[in-house]
Amino acid sequence: MAAAHDLHILHVDCKNAFLHDQSDVELYVLQPEGFIDKRFPEMVLRLNKSLYGLKQAPRIWYLFLCGVIVGLGFVALETDPCIYVRGEIILEVYVDDIKIAGPNSIKCNEIFQELSQQINVESKGPIQSFLGINVIRNWEKHLIGLNQGAYIDRLVEEFELSTAKVTRTPLEQSLPLLAAKPGEKMCNIDYYQRLVGSLNHLAVFTRPDIAFSVSKLAQFNSNPSATHLKAALHVVRYLKGSRNLCIVYKRQEHTATILGYSDSDWGSDVNGRRSFTGYLFMAYGGSVTWTSHKQTTVAQSTCDAEYMAISDASREALARIQFFQELNISTAPILVLSDSETALQLANGTALNYRKAKHIDIKYHAIRHYIQEDKVQVNHIPGTANIADIFTKPLGPKYHQQFVHDMGMWNIQDIVE
Repeated sequence: MAAAHDLHILHVDCKNAFLHDQSDVELYVLQPEGFIDKRFPEMVLRLNKSLYGLKQAPRIWYLFLCGVIVGLGFVALETDPCIYVRGEIILEVYVDDIKIAGPNSIKCNEIFQELSQQINVESKGPIQSFLGINVIRNWEKHLIGLNQGAYIDRLVEEFELSTAKVTRTPLEQSLPLLAAKPGEKMCNIDYYQRLVGSLNHLAVFTRPDIAFSVSKLAQFNSNPSATHLKAALHVVRYLKGSRNLCIVYKRQEHTATILGYSDSDWGSDVNGRRSFTGYLFMAYGGSVTWTSHKQTTVAQSTCDAEYMAISDASREALARIQFFQELNISTAPILVLSDSETALQLANGTALNYRKAKHIDIKYHAIRHYIQEDKVQVNHIPGTANIADIFTKPLGPKYHQQFVHDMGMWNIQDIVE
């Protein structure tokens, strides 16, 4: 949204966040070493305020900060309670990181001054990074890019791949990932889980191009083999060669256009014969939400798998509509594209063989009502142009690079130059 409307973003950090407020519950701690009362050495201390390390501390801080922000006239969104709105100012909170978005720097600084009268905060100026995500901005081109190059560099160094060759795709097409068999060489489970967890952080925040790979590798977290570890390290080698990729958002002055892509790969999980669902939604030129996961039931046909994928995507589409509505941004009905004509016929209620879908869980049929109420629209797209294909299977270099570009990922140099 900042890119779409040329909003200024001020980065604010809260100092000693968990020490601000009085505790609303009874909390007791042992007397600290070196400060034990000799008269009552067996007694404990009751806390008046929160402390770092307490499991209750995040909740106490959130309630306190929420009260301060609401007291300044902001209203929390129902779709995301960590985002607050007051007029043309949008305020986003992540624990002790606050981002203030407004039409100009003067209004952002006014909000900062209001906050500083209530809590101990520090202005870090125009946003450059948060949560390890670099924010690259080009005011002349009206672009904002999100990148985690430094995080990838640390990952490469941590797992000793500085001299390893880079790869063009996250996973090899020819390598089937199967559950470990008795007698197969295993790897260190903590090492593997730490690696996959680090990759998941990237897949969730700024690297949708590895979402399928990470989802696939995470299935083996409880019993990883040497083959699984090799595949996970292959993803790191791919990231090493593509560290400069970033999601880019552009200015858009008119009605927000959200476009969705949905796909499924029938029965691709050899271990359980469940299908993979993948979908992607784009707005302002870049990816805003995506997923790659196994379906909860075994689909009996390609049509079933594709139909369930479209239904999952339609629910996400509704969530995006509600989010934009709360921000008073008008949106057209979201178009979800799929490469399955039979699944689209079922969704539209025009299929002559609709009885063949009556065994599908009733929750998936909600898409028909969304379409009838004109909340969501669906249409066909050729498989070779369906970006969501990257979330359901390993692809070759040609199509992988094509879809990476199509989902709004650029090289960082294309933004700054």
